[in-house]
Amino acid sequence: MSDGNTCMELALEGERLCKAGDCKAGVEFFEGALQAGTEDLKTLSAIYSQLGNAYFYLRDYSKALDYHKNDLQLARSMKDRLGEAKASGNLGNTLKVLGKYDDAILCCRRHLDISNELGDKVGEGRALYNLGNVYHAKGKHIGRLGHRDPGEFPEEVRSCLEKAVDYYRANLQLMTELRDRSAQGRACGNLGNTYYLLGNFSQAIFYHEERLKIAREFGDKAAERRAHSNLGNAHIFLGEFETAADQYKKTLVLAQDLGDRAVEAQACYSLGNTYTLLREYPLAIEFHQRHLGIARELLDRIGEARACWSLGNAHPASPWNEGATS
Repeated sequence: MSDGNTCMELALEGERLCKAGDCKAGVEFFEGALQAGTEDLKTLSAIYSQLGNAYFYLRDYSKALDYHKNDLQLARSMKDRLGEAKASGNLGNTLKVLGKYDDAILCCRRHLDISNELGDKVGEGRALYNLGNVYHAKGKHIGRLGHRDPGEFPEEVRSCLEKAVDYYRANLQLMTELRDRSAQGRACGNLGNTYYLLGNFSQAIFYHEERLKIAREFGDKAAERRAHSNLGNAHIFLGEFETAADQYKKTLVLAQDLGDRAVEAQACYSLGNTYTLLREYPLAIEFHQRHLGIARELLDRIGEARACWSLGNAHPASPWNEGATS
């Protein structure tokens, strides 16, 4: 026999814990709510959905998948179209992380179709964004084999990335209509990253500059830092090394402000390489030495090896190679 009141109390405590960031404890309360049982199918659907989201946050994707599937089946049994749309979107995100891209696309398209049918603009926006993410991830996954520069991927990869662009642009247009600046920023960042992979560096710069502007509006230093780094990368491929160096310097300052030593190391590495391209070897060596120091501090053996290799490349070219770091 189910105890609806106990179930609801446990579920509400689980929700409170998850919102406070303690998903591990939250899951125990949600599982307890299921054990207590309820005859209210709406409550059961909400518990399945929140358990799926909590397990996703905890990176237990197989359990997340199971609960989102349960939620989808329950929504269909209740003929709850909005619930079916949301469960489909959650399934799509989980399948994407598991590398099941084609299944993820089917779920995200179902989310999009139902949202359109219901006139749910917010749901439509999420579905468009998620479809962009799935095609973006699928393109990067297929293109991961072999080292290729942006713009030099095979047709199968380009096709995925171009579809990602279409969905991100549709999402951006809708978020602009809804005046959701935060969502516009996310779309711009993803468009910049996708155009970069396609080798369209001028478009990448346009969208990363938009991303930077919106990040500043919100005082989002982490997003601002990512935008500067991405702008630096795009300017490198256009041969605009001075501009790239300016962007990497801004990345470095923000990484220091945020106390992110790993990103600080990456910014130093990028600056070292950029100054090597500019033939400003003393500066190149200075930044590679800074990268080396942070890599050793973080016990990052791969970063340390990259720094030593880069120093070896910069030193022979330098007119002053006495006291070179070995």
